[in-house]
Amino acid sequence: SFSTRQTGSKMVDGPRTSSASPTAAHVSDAAMESLMSEVVRYVESSSVKKEEGLSEEQTVFAREMAAAKLERMGFSVGYRLSERLSQNRIFSASGKDPAMAVAAAQLEAVKFLCKEIWMEIFRKQIDKLQTNHRGVFVLKDLELRWLTRLPSNQESARVVAIQLLAFPCGIVRGALANLGIPAVVSCDFLAD
Repeated sequence: SFSTRQTGSKMVDGPRTSSASPTAAHVSDAAMESLMSEVVRYVESSSVKKEEGLSEEQTVFAREMAAAKLERMGFSVGYRLSERLSQNRIFSASGKDPAMAVAAAQLEAVKFLCKEIWMEIFRKQIDKLQTNHRGVFVLKDLELRWLTRLPSNQESARVVAIQLLAFPCGIVRGALANLGIPAVVSCDFLAD
C-alpha cells in the first residue's frame, strides 16, 4: 500500500514505511504528555460535575469512574494497535501437552506486547517481564515517560499516577484481547 508523506518542503509518494523504521514519524514526548494530561482533565470533568458539596465517597467514586473511562479508551487503542501490528503473526506453539502449548502461545503474545506494542507507543521495550508460568505476568517499565515529571514522594502524585496508568492498563488488556487472551490488568506506581 502507498501513503503520501512530507520530506523537507515537498510531498513524496511511496510505499509505507514500517513504524519500527528510523524514518517513521513519532509524536514528541512533550505533545503526548500534554495530550494525556488534557485527556485526564477532560475525563475527570465529564465524570462528575464540579460541586462544592461532594463527600469523600463521591470524590473517590468520581475518580474511579474517570479511571474506568481512561481504561476503556486504552483498551480501544490497544486492540486496534495490536490488530495492525500482528497482521501476519501467529502465536501458537506445538507440543504434546495442550496446556503447555497454550502457555507457550500466551508467553509469545506477551513478549510481542512487551517488545512491539510498547515500542510503538513509548519508543522503548518493557524493562522487565516476569511470569510464574501459570498465566500470571508482571510487566515493569521502570521509567515510564508519562510519569517522570511527577514528584515521587507525594500521595497526590501517586493518585494522579494511578489514574494515568489506567490508560496503559487498557492498552495491555486491549492488545491481549485482540490476540485472544482475556486478561485482568492492574497497575501500581512504586516511587523509588
